Amino acid sequence: MEQPDLRSLLDAVVPFSADLDLTGVLHRITRAACELVGARYGALGVLGPDGRHLSGFFTFGLPEEERRRLGAPPTGRGVLGLLIRDPQPLRLHDLGEHSESTGFPEHHPVMHSFLGVPIRLRQHVFGNLYLTEKLDGSDFTEDDEALVVALAAAAAVAIDNARLYERSQTRQRWSVATSELAQSFLEADDEQASLELMVCQVLEASSAQAVAVVLPDAADRLEVRAVCTLEDSAGGGRDLRGSLLLGQSWTDALGARQPLLHVPGGASDARAVPAIEARRLLGLDESSPVAVVPLAAGPVAVGLLLSGWGPGEELVAEETMPDQVAFALQAGVALTAARSHLDRATIALLEDRERIARDMHDNVVQRLFATGLSLQSTTPLAQHPVVHARLNAAVAELDSAITEIRQAIFGLHAPQPPAALPSRIVQIAQSYAVSLGFAPQVTVEGAWADPLAPAVRADVEAVVREGLANVARHAHASAAWVQVSVGPAIDVQVVDDGVGIDGHQPRSGLVNLGARAEAAGGRLSLEPGEHGGTRLHWHVPSPASHDRSSG
Repeated sequence: MEQPDLRSLLDAVVPFSADLDLTGVLHRITRAACELVGARYGALGVLGPDGRHLSGFFTFGLPEEERRRLGAPPTGRGVLGLLIRDPQPLRLHDLGEHSESTGFPEHHPVMHSFLGVPIRLRQHVFGNLYLTEKLDGSDFTEDDEALVVALAAAAAVAIDNARLYERSQTRQRWSVATSELAQSFLEADDEQASLELMVCQVLEASSAQAVAVVLPDAADRLEVRAVCTLEDSAGGGRDLRGSLLLGQSWTDALGARQPLLHVPGGASDARAVPAIEARRLLGLDESSPVAVVPLAAGPVAVGLLLSGWGPGEELVAEETMPDQVAFALQAGVALTAARSHLDRATIALLEDRERIARDMHDNVVQRLFATGLSLQSTTPLAQHPVVHARLNAAVAELDSAITEIRQAIFGLHAPQPPAALPSRIVQIAQSYAVSLGFAPQVTVEGAWADPLAPAVRADVEAVVREGLANVARHAHASAAWVQVSVGPAIDVQVVDDGVGIDGHQPRSGLVNLGARAEAAGGRLSLEPGEHGGTRLHWHVPSPASHDRSSG
């Protein structure tokens, strides 16, 4: 290698460290390689997680308009794939005459001479440099190859530094997100707000296109509880909350407690089914990578985190997976701790009620009983009939008071569900006060003596959540009302005074509620309110009345 070549190589390498943004570094490497050996066109292909195809493609020499006309970037077929399978420098006189060539797509510029060189990071191949069409019309020489090989070695160092810097920045973002989420879970009265925060954090930190969190409902069915997509900011996001993920594959994914990253062309066996279904659920392209990560707490998974990226972003997905798995572990612990905190508060409440009941029985009732006996023994001594009658009336009143106190004591001893549905509905409504800007009014009517079946209870909670979420997202309302009644039928109504129904606004969450109603033999309606706004009405037969009619 001659002195001018070494000077050119040094001049090409120096700009690599201009900044540590990985995308910028890859573009500068591609440009430097072209300028170093006088190539008209250049590209840097980044290998995907499987090491068999390209997940990123950075070009130089092609105008933006031509790149758009070419469509999707190459994935590693033909001669490009040859360099992937055998990562050794490759020089060709005519690219199209090689036996591995698969031709060029429509609108592709003419390319003949070719030089390909792998970029190695330690013992692994990061990607390949592809250079074509010498500006002087000649073929690439051995000196050209030596220069690009040396440049690739320097590029590997720059890429490694950029990746390390990016990793440190990413870890800092995940650390902040974990702290914020843990604090939210422990401070919030209802976990829904924290779940909404979680999916937004993961979307931002993972550079994903869509993220959803899935938890078992009261009937142990996996339900989408929160979702966040890039389209949400534009108002066109698909609201998947309330969607039920049914099937043994989902149950197995929850029980396996193993993270899964599925890339295009990956396995399609039973273990990959949840990822494939998650891709469809999130509305992603078939060439998008998808991750299914458990929210684990000790030996138990309490839910699943679903994430999806854009086509060709396998490298982004692969690099963020370790951080996302660690975040999901901490999120599962925080969720479990918050629920345990609520359980401890309930236990403390029950213990306090037990103490009150014991004090009332041992002190108040016994003293009243003794007073009653004393008055009753005094009655025969009363000579005046009025005094006699008043003593008997006082004894009767004491007996009545003792009976009522004993009934109250029995009520304090009776087991109370920690989240009876009426109070749970109030909790859900209060959790939307911040996003709505006001507290919804809640009315609960009917006979609640018999607990609803877990599936029906889960459906009622989902309807209230989805109804209020739609008010917060679309209605621009100043007031909202939730009414739940139980009788021969179960009716849930969510009414607002907002802008009314937008028929063009996608409401996939309402489709899910309609499916729940139809499965229970009921119906869902969405119509204008009597005085403006919108009225959502979810109506299903009461399970008890349905059973009697079936009998």
